[in-house]
Formats: sequence, C-alpha cells, structure tokens
Amino acid sequence: MTLELRNVSLSDRTDDLLYDISATFHTGMNVLVGPTLSGKTTLMRLIAGLVPPTEGQILLNGTDITKTTVRDRSVSFVYQQFINYPAMSVFDNIASPLKVSKDKPSKEAIAERVEELAELLGLTPLLTRKPSQLSGGQQQRVAIARALSRKADILLLDEPLANLDYKLREQLRDELQRIFADADNIVMYSTAEPAEALDFGVKTFVLSKGRLVQEGPALDLYQHPDTVEVAKVLSDPPINLVTSTHEGAQASFGDATFTFDHPSIGDRKTYQLGIHPHRIRMERSHETEVEFHGSVQLAEVTGSITFLHLELPTGEYAVIELDGAFPMDPDTSVTAYFDPQDLHGFDADSGEALFAPTRGSA
Repeated sequence: MTLELRNVSLSDRTDDLLYDISATFHTGMNVLVGPTLSGKTTLMRLIAGLVPPTEGQILLNGTDITKTTVRDRSVSFVYQQFINYPAMSVFDNIASPLKVSKDKPSKEAIAERVEELAELLGLTPLLTRKPSQLSGGQQQRVAIARALSRKADILLLDEPLANLDYKLREQLRDELQRIFADADNIVMYSTAEPAEALDFGVKTFVLSKGRLVQEGPALDLYQHPDTVEVAKVLSDPPINLVTSTHEGAQASFGDATFTFDHPSIGDRKTYQLGIHPHRIRMERSHETEVEFHGSVQLAEVTGSITFLHLELPTGEYAVIELDGAFPMDPDTSVTAYFDPQDLHGFDADSGEALFAPTRGSA
C-alpha cells in the first residue's frame, strides 16, 4: 500500500503553510518529525481530506484521492488532545466508528472487534466505565482503540503522547511499536520529539517551516543530516554549533585551535562545526582529543544526567551531557574535550552539510 504526495502545496491567502511537498509513504509506520508550526498537523489534515491542497495531488495506491471527501476516504485520525464521547462507555466509544460506517457490521462483529482492541490496549476491565473515570493514559488508549476499530487504509496519529507524563509516554510508545510492528495499513505518526523518531527507528520525514527537508531511516538522518536545519530538528538536547575559522589545515572551536582538514571545506574561511552534547567529555581519554574551555552558566541536574551549559571565550555557547549528578556554581571555569572525528561541518551561509562524523553513531 502506498500514499503518494505529488508537489503538494497549501496556501491560506497570504500565508503559505506547505511548500511543494513530494513524498511516498508505505505500509507500516512512518514518522513525521519537526518542531511546532513545522506543518505536521497541517499535512495530516490535508491527507485526511479536512483541507484541500492549493496545488498538487494525493494518490492512494495510484488512485487520485485529492478531491475525495473526508467521509469517502479510508482514514482514521488520533489527535494530540484525546477526544472521547463523555456520555458513552469505553465500549461504545470504541464501537462508535463501526456503528456509523457504511457497511455497518453486526452487533456480534462489533462486540468481537471492541473486545479484540480492548485486550490489545489493556482496556478490558474498563469497558463499562465513562471517560471521566479514566486516567489520561487510559483515555488516550480509548482514542487510539476507536481509531483502530474501523480498519482504515491510513491511520494518522498527531503527537498522540504529547500531553501525557513521561512514564505514560514511555509505556504507550512501547505499546504502539508492538501494535504497529506488523501493520497492514499506512500509519503516520507525528512528533516534535527527536527521541521518539529515533526510538521508532523507521522511515522518517523531517518537516521544517512547511517544507519536507529530508527523509530516510531516523538514525541515518541523525548521523548524516543534509543541513544544519535537520541536525537541529533531530537533536535533543540541541546540537552544539560554533563558528570555526579555517587557515591551512587548522580549525577552531572556542579558544581551541587544532589540526583538522576536510576536502569539502574548500577555500571557505569560516564554517560551522557541530557536535552533540554527549560527545563532549570532562576528561581526556586520548591524546588526539581537543581541549577547550568554558564558563558554567547553568548546571541542569535531572537526576541521572547533568547538562552543563557553558559560555565559550568567543561568546558562543555549548552544552555538555554528562552521566550522573554534577552540580556546579555559575561562573565555574571548566576544561572539556572532544574527538575531531565526532564533528559535523556546515556551510555558514547555506547551512548545507559539508561533512559528518567519521566513526560510529554521532
């Protein structure tokens, strides 16, 4: 099964919301990742038929559905704000799409489908309850079960875990991976969280400012972003970016100057160096590592991880991710180290990637 977008754009009078998007989504899980206002929800609403594109075509298995009404599209939608019918029981909420479908199944078939989904999503003991009697995680499970009750060709999940607490997000994310591991329809899952995209590890589409900027397996995008924009979208905490001067085979990072050259740098006098926070260390483990210095602005201790926010002598900033708790007072001077093999390079003007780390995971 394939869903193809051909040069799809959406304009709202003076505002362009989506720009010339072409992409193909296949059977199974597909992830849309991007920050708030990147166009994820708008794209899903367009696929669902809630808004028509200004330009372009939408094809399902080769059939043009661009002008097909919402009712006639085989699409289910789960929103970020889980929506359940408050006056209905969990059973009736899950059954509701089946009861209004064109080819309404028998009562026995509806009950069988509801019980199947309730067991899958851990809702069996809750079928007689009303939504007001459920926790947030249970209500979102009901919303997901209702979307799954009618076997649609396309299932759209718009940041379905965003309003849940951390533990519930982790639990439901694991459950969703299990549920959709063998999906026979097209599942599109949107998120603003890079960790979710990387955790799912499936075909991922990066959106930014209404444009599709890169697609591919999530880990490949993280390790080899085409642009600094993609590197930012897929990094949490954000990738460190500093300006490097280039003279001969010398590069710079803050107050450090070190031997580094790459053919793609060419005759550029400056470019951006990027490095992920977990690739910077507080102790040198190899003589090839580069030493630089900074002043602590904030030590963000989250329990098992500390994020050290540093101001560099150049006035730029960098974050170090450390395992463990390391409280430090502001203005504490620190020395840190990184391996040049872990560096990304980006053109200072266009943001296009010049090079990526030469070893392992970035």
